[in-house]
Amino acid sequence: MFLQETHSDRNNEADWEKEWEGQALLSHNTSLSGGVGLLFSKSFAPSSLEVEHVLAYSHGLVDVWRRMHTDSRQYTWSRSSEGEVAMKNILPKSAYWHFNSSLAQDNGFRDVLRHFWLRFRERKSDFTCLRQWWDRGKVEIQLLCQQYTLNATQDTRRSIKDLEMEIVELEAIGSSTGDRGCIETLQSKKMALASLLDNQVQGALVRSRIQDITEMDAPSSFFFGLERRRGQNQMIHSLFSSTGQELVEPGQIRRRAVEFFSSLYETEYCGDDGLFDEFCGGLPRVSEETNSLLDRPLQLDELHAALLGMKGKKAPGVDGLTVEFFRTFWDIVARDMLEVFNESLAAGSLPLSCRRAVVTLLPKKGNLQEIKNWRPVSLLCLDYRILSKALASRLREAMEQVIHRDQTYCVPGRSIGDNVHLIRDVLEVSRSLDVDTGLISLDQEKAFDRVEHQFLWKVMERFGFSPGFIAMIRVLYCDIASMLKFNGSLCAPFRVRRGVRQGCALSGMLYALSLEPLLSRVRANVDGLFLPSFYRKIVLSAYADDLIVVVRSQRDVDVLSNLTVLFNRLSAARVNWQKSEALAVGRWTNGLPVLPQDLAWRRDGLKYLGIFIGDEETEKKNWLDTLEKVDGKIQKWKWLLPRMSYRGRTLVLNNLVASVLWHRLSCMEPPSGLLAQLQTRVLAFFWDGMHWVQQGVLYLPREEGGQGLIHLASRTAAFRIQFVQRFLTGPADLMWRDVARCVFRRVSNLGLDDALFLTDFKFAKLNGLPPFYQSVVKAWALFKVEKRTSSESLYWLLREPTVHGARLDVSAEAPPRLTAALWRTRTLLLQHVVAVAGPDLTGAEAVGSLLGIRSTQAAEGVLRLWRNRLSTRERRILEDYGQGAEPDSEDPFPEIRLVAHLGNLDGPLLRPAKAFSLAAIDKKTIYNNCVRVLNRRGLSNRNTSVWADRLGGDGARPCWRVLYKPPLKKRTGDLQWRILHGAVALNALLSKMNNAVSDRCPFCPGRETVFHTYSECERLTVLFKVMKGVFNGFNETFSSRLFIFGAGYKKAARNKWQLLNFICGEAKMAIYISRKNKMAKSGDWEAASVWRCNVRSRLRWEFDFYRMINDLDKFQEIWCHENVLCTVIDNRLVFAQPLVG
Repeated sequence: MFLQETHSDRNNEADWEKEWEGQALLSHNTSLSGGVGLLFSKSFAPSSLEVEHVLAYSHGLVDVWRRMHTDSRQYTWSRSSEGEVAMKNILPKSAYWHFNSSLAQDNGFRDVLRHFWLRFRERKSDFTCLRQWWDRGKVEIQLLCQQYTLNATQDTRRSIKDLEMEIVELEAIGSSTGDRGCIETLQSKKMALASLLDNQVQGALVRSRIQDITEMDAPSSFFFGLERRRGQNQMIHSLFSSTGQELVEPGQIRRRAVEFFSSLYETEYCGDDGLFDEFCGGLPRVSEETNSLLDRPLQLDELHAALLGMKGKKAPGVDGLTVEFFRTFWDIVARDMLEVFNESLAAGSLPLSCRRAVVTLLPKKGNLQEIKNWRPVSLLCLDYRILSKALASRLREAMEQVIHRDQTYCVPGRSIGDNVHLIRDVLEVSRSLDVDTGLISLDQEKAFDRVEHQFLWKVMERFGFSPGFIAMIRVLYCDIASMLKFNGSLCAPFRVRRGVRQGCALSGMLYALSLEPLLSRVRANVDGLFLPSFYRKIVLSAYADDLIVVVRSQRDVDVLSNLTVLFNRLSAARVNWQKSEALAVGRWTNGLPVLPQDLAWRRDGLKYLGIFIGDEETEKKNWLDTLEKVDGKIQKWKWLLPRMSYRGRTLVLNNLVASVLWHRLSCMEPPSGLLAQLQTRVLAFFWDGMHWVQQGVLYLPREEGGQGLIHLASRTAAFRIQFVQRFLTGPADLMWRDVARCVFRRVSNLGLDDALFLTDFKFAKLNGLPPFYQSVVKAWALFKVEKRTSSESLYWLLREPTVHGARLDVSAEAPPRLTAALWRTRTLLLQHVVAVAGPDLTGAEAVGSLLGIRSTQAAEGVLRLWRNRLSTRERRILEDYGQGAEPDSEDPFPEIRLVAHLGNLDGPLLRPAKAFSLAAIDKKTIYNNCVRVLNRRGLSNRNTSVWADRLGGDGARPCWRVLYKPPLKKRTGDLQWRILHGAVALNALLSKMNNAVSDRCPFCPGRETVFHTYSECERLTVLFKVMKGVFNGFNETFSSRLFIFGAGYKKAARNKWQLLNFICGEAKMAIYISRKNKMAKSGDWEAASVWRCNVRSRLRWEFDFYRMINDLDKFQEIWCHENVLCTVIDNRLVFAQPLVG
């Protein structure tokens, strides 16, 4: 793209490239112009000479002047009387039809389609099978939708054209004759035209997926769609052929792409039954009980649950039907779909449309002229996805039985964070203990695309899946084909004989099943890492095809290499050693193992699952350019900021800016000061000027008077508490627990792991801990552990600590220097005491000898203190231990309850500080408690609202939940929220900032405070009289408290109270607007008049919208309660007395 008048300079050149995301060549300002520039697409940025050649060749461009003056040596000369270049934003058409989801809201269309389907259902016997009938029905639906949309558009255009012609004629007649009747007719025609144009605008909004004005600043797909990267071009302008030749002609590029992917999906499976039996022996098997659930007949409720679990407004398959279509018409197509699926499963083949996938290509890293650097994603028909998701829900319940704990992909209860925690801590423990450890990260070439179907079915058989369930899965992959969506058009279908479809709900689980035989053999044959304190060895970490194997010798490397070769022969999977990585930690005094195919060892670190892990310099890479990236994201929203409500700003900051940090923050500790700098940017974007409310209030949940704005330090602390929660209460075979215990034993040099969390962390010393674990200890110290009265587990009773404020810490009542003696002798757990004093804790002499207590009486006193701390039940458990009872290390960690540590601070915003169970608490509660603790000083002794003393003397609080409830607009909600916090720019406040401003009210002699402006000013008498009349119409009583605080309501009275809260919100907005008009000396100064105007305008807008989608019943349900505001007569909107007044 060629630009003129860029007004660029060296200071903003980087900004141009960052915003364009491609290559930018800028000349900067000259004496004759404001600068020119050439912008090259991100996916197509060769040198300028190559650009000229490509463009000239592909478009047949020639230098006409040069051809006509071949002998001339002067530069090409041009003469142009017009230098303007007009550019138009032309949106590319889709490669195939998509259902317009807005039709699902059109009552007229719904009636038409229901009538069509009932008639079409009677034609089943006309087709050879239900699958054929189903495919034909989807084609008929497409034609029906297109015809319905076309008719509606043509009718509107015809009416607009006719009215425009009539208006021109009437204007000519009226101006020449002055005929009164003609003029009135002209006005009527103009109003009709305006209404039609309004409807046309409404239609444009609907087609743009702005369903109503509430979506403009809400967590809707439209709102989040604004974040999609502009200019993300998926066009392919050139490719290399298989021989390395550059292809630029569209036909050649298309053939190369189709050739590559059709070849990729061709089977290479040979089948070696002997090798298969040897390699896949000993795999775990699914239980019979699970199998009985897997292969049961399909149920309608399964299909419906699958549909409800899908996200809407996603790209459909080749039939164009969307989630919104099937949700709207589920009641009429559901049973037919079940019949089709049952026939398909019985026949072993799906309808043709379900067997066809549209493959769209997404760019990966690397040279995009290499077709292998484009990732294929299958867009599947929604009926196929419903079936696959229903089967996936069944398979998900069986995955944990057959997939080992170290593979975390697509297994319920497992997390990608488990893999990162494991590898991070393996490196940390290996360094701290000076253990030679090697990590080999294997790159699986085209992992999902190379899954051989025949191999997969045999593996599922070996896992013990029933033949019936395997047959269901096989139907989804029987005789399937794909069509490449290439540069906006579809290519001819090609057969797919291997690979799992990325886009299918089953694909992740099927891939995990296909890879598990290799992982099982690696676990069995590679020694891995095993330390004396470990319960099980650590061999590998897998998240789908992201695999790291832990090796400690040349034998381990050789075994791993041989296993990958055998697995390649068996399954056609392929390891790309050129892209694999290897990291070594330790001295390796006898030399590092030799790696396959010239793979070299690294000593610094590697990137695993999006996280840089390794030495200090490597881990710093996780945070490089973080501030700049956040600034860039924020900058993209600056243009919209003045029109965004506080809720909209919070959405941007929480979901689109801060959320990009979560994965890294959950696993790694950021550099000191980074979160504070990021938080400053978050607050600056939120306020866009003066900070009106204490920031701690902003971080509170919405229902407590805040905005729910993210507090990064609290979110990080919540991640750390969740880490401890999983460490203590997670699965028994949690793969990183052993290495985490090694690190926790270093806290205060106590040598305690799980039992550490039964002590008081105010005594904890962090010397020698890695930064992540220091953060964990600090986060845990934000809470107090409630003292437990007893333990039911012998194992955990013996592991009760005797120091650091634990339940059995008796140092405050015991002789001096007892704690020092316990430390010196490492008698830090009850089991250490029991080993000396006996299970009855009576061996005073032995205890005195151990601890250096010379007085037997003093030693007996210490034992008595310990005995008194134990319950009768616990003493009985110790008696059983003395008689031979064995502790069970599998016993769950004792129930502990945490309370936010607020110190001596108090206040309405900090109460109540409730205790919660660590095992049961959810992440939201953890975060909200962290917010209170970390912002406790700003929240202490602060009222819930500045109005609390005036209106809440009996403990009443604002009803925060209703401030933004529809049908209120978000901007009105903002005003209500600011009024409650006293954050409104009124003269009483402005006069303190500027002495030239009077603190008097513009309407009366009173001082203009927030209380005066919105409750006490004499000018509000007329408005409040209107409010009382409206409330009386609803059989409710108007009051200042209700007006300011809002009113909660039960579901049964929702329609009424939503309208009343809307009326109060609009009244506050009318007060604000009329005051603004008064100060500007323009517009209407009467609040009641402004209120009527605003409400009428909103009602007209809503009425036109619902009339356009043929759903006036819905309009009446929302807006015509008791006909207090309006009613609908003969499809006309009629305002009630309060709005006419």
